[in-house]
Amino acid sequence: MRILIVDYHALTLHIVESLLAKDGYTLVSGTSDIAAAPKLFAEIQPDIVVMDLTQPRLDGFEVFEQLKKVAGGRHFAAIFLSAAEDRAVRAKAYERGASEFLLKPIDETEIRLRVRNQARMLASERALLEHNERLAQTVAERTGRLHQAIDVLKRAEAQMSENLKRSEAEGRDRMAFLATINHELRTPINAILGFAELLKNEKLGPVGERYKEPVGFIHDGATHLLRLVNDLLNLASSESGDFQLSLAPVDVGATVRNTVTLLAEDARRAGVDLQVDIAPDVPIIESDETRLKQIVLNLASNAIKFTPSGGRVTVKVKPDPASGVMILAISDTGVGISTEQMLEVLKPFGRVRQIKAPAAVAKQQGAGLGLPITKRLTELLGGTLEIQSREGVGTMMTVRLPLRSPAPKA
Repeated sequence: MRILIVDYHALTLHIVESLLAKDGYTLVSGTSDIAAAPKLFAEIQPDIVVMDLTQPRLDGFEVFEQLKKVAGGRHFAAIFLSAAEDRAVRAKAYERGASEFLLKPIDETEIRLRVRNQARMLASERALLEHNERLAQTVAERTGRLHQAIDVLKRAEAQMSENLKRSEAEGRDRMAFLATINHELRTPINAILGFAELLKNEKLGPVGERYKEPVGFIHDGATHLLRLVNDLLNLASSESGDFQLSLAPVDVGATVRNTVTLLAEDARRAGVDLQVDIAPDVPIIESDETRLKQIVLNLASNAIKFTPSGGRVTVKVKPDPASGVMILAISDTGVGISTEQMLEVLKPFGRVRQIKAPAAVAKQQGAGLGLPITKRLTELLGGTLEIQSREGVGTMMTVRLPLRSPAPKA
């Protein structure tokens, strides 16, 4: 804290300087030449000015105005001294900006206290000013960051809106594409398959021996192609959100048993022992019977396909009330899946390389859509699909569906 003392009386100047010097201020400087006060003020930039208004040659108030001009708006405290007990002078001093007004002769204790009080007030004011400046800077910085965040959000909103429009357009294109596939591919394939069945079953008359095998190839190829097209449509519909479920009361045990029966002939031809184990306490749940059949068909036919002759496929169904799920487990003693390729089989067109599989099994490689579709169907029904497998030992596919009871009829 720097202090400037201006008093034409040299003794008073010396006394005040000595008193204030004891209080540890940064600088205490004085002059008895009032005309030199502005220059000295500019040099030391005081925080407090102690000035005698009663000057022999110049008016103390005029000098004070000069000091304020030199300060250039910088705040400083002014303590005026006067030997005249004049209320008008006191009032004028406060009007001009005095912080304190003291009468001479000076009371040593009083002037030290007054200067100390002004020093404390100035320190508090400056601390508050610095705090406000820091606060203003913080507010400005945070406001800037807020504006940046708002800009980011606006850009994200615009991007989301654009993505939504693009997604809607892609959805319309997808539906148009699916409709085209449905009409342009399934219709002629069904026609080819129908004619192939007529020829295969000789409904149009005898077929020569040399043509029976080619007709069988045509029938098998058309059947495979139709299954592939149907899988593509199912996968595209499930991923686009256009897949519709028909929830109704479903007897899971009967549904699974009837579905597995459809695969009995395939298992017999493959030399695979197909077993069904339905728990007696399997309840009726709310689900989609058609999709449940599709899940069972996909998993069981896969198990039969990749199980060599002499192997076994087991389909088990049992409730797990403690977990609130219905468990459908399909296990086989087939070629299995390596750990490295476990995730690959759940990707569309993700086919597993069976290096050690028998030639008869290797020929059964499909398009790689069955498991992705099954997983998606299971998820749409609110369930999960888990794969456990050891290469060369076998695989277990476990579907867990929620044990939802059908809504009571009104």
